[in-house]
Amino acid sequence: MRIAFIGTGNIARSHATGLAKMEDVEFVGAYDAQAERAQAFVTQYGGEAAANLADLLDRVKPDAAWVCLPPFAHGEAEIALLERGIPFLVEKPVSNSIETARRILDKVSATGTLAVVGYMNRYRRSVNRAKELLANDPPVLVHGAWIGGTPGVSWWRVQKLSGGQIVEQTTHIFDLVRYLVGEPDVVCAAGTKGFVRDMPDYDVTDASAVSVRFRSGAVGSLMSSCANRSGGGGVHLTVVAVNHLTNFTGWEHSAVIHKSRIEQEHIAGEPNIFEIEDRAFLDAVRTGDPSLVRSTYEDGVKTLAFCLAATRSIEVGRPVEVSSI
Repeated sequence: MRIAFIGTGNIARSHATGLAKMEDVEFVGAYDAQAERAQAFVTQYGGEAAANLADLLDRVKPDAAWVCLPPFAHGEAEIALLERGIPFLVEKPVSNSIETARRILDKVSATGTLAVVGYMNRYRRSVNRAKELLANDPPVLVHGAWIGGTPGVSWWRVQKLSGGQIVEQTTHIFDLVRYLVGEPDVVCAAGTKGFVRDMPDYDVTDASAVSVRFRSGAVGSLMSSCANRSGGGGVHLTVVAVNHLTNFTGWEHSAVIHKSRIEQEHIAGEPNIFEIEDRAFLDAVRTGDPSLVRSTYEDGVKTLAFCLAATRSIEVGRPVEVSSI
């Protein structure tokens, strides 16, 4: 399988590390707005670097591609791949613009090209065990949080570039909630700013609290903060049903599923989740079976709309229907 990368930053390397172990994968090319970074990537993994994306795709003709771009940079790369019928996995979020995401989705639908989104938690054993149990014991309540500091890349702390923490980071929790609980109906969110004062160009929300009502009738609360520098915080999610309660903890989403006061099921999170996700994508490309992947491009757009509705609610100070985004 001949593969190419568009964007060669840290998240691209998270994928490449596992892909490099696969005997049926050949790296054939990489493109990055920073030419020296693309060159360093191909020096390590193979293939050729190019300053022009279209030229690269036409020359190396990959069987599949990974799109690992910051939120503001999406659009051109996906359209170039779709025009050539090249399947791709795009890292979350699919954009910080719902208009851009829907334009790409229209092209995905028109071409029938396999396009999937890197919400890797959908591939975890713990998550799918919980989903199995929830099929017959629907969620009543969900609450979770992503608490930590501000990532070091400069674009992340600029609202118009990243979309803010909900869109760029806590999107993992928002997506997992959709996967386990179902589609959101209305969100009502509050946010705060002004606590982080020592970072240049910083204008994202320091913390937010989002209340959600789901179409199923379930309710939830999702919190975010990128203002904490203690090293504490972390990622957690709790899903409450009548007969089960599942606690996910840590980036790896290890789970404790409570079935009674004395019965619990413990499931450790996988350290190689990118490799698992990428294997599923490659197998779907090879076999032509889209059921092997768990986050379609359409799913990614729905999660973006959920996140943008929360962001919009913070801006306008009132509840927002997700379907209005």
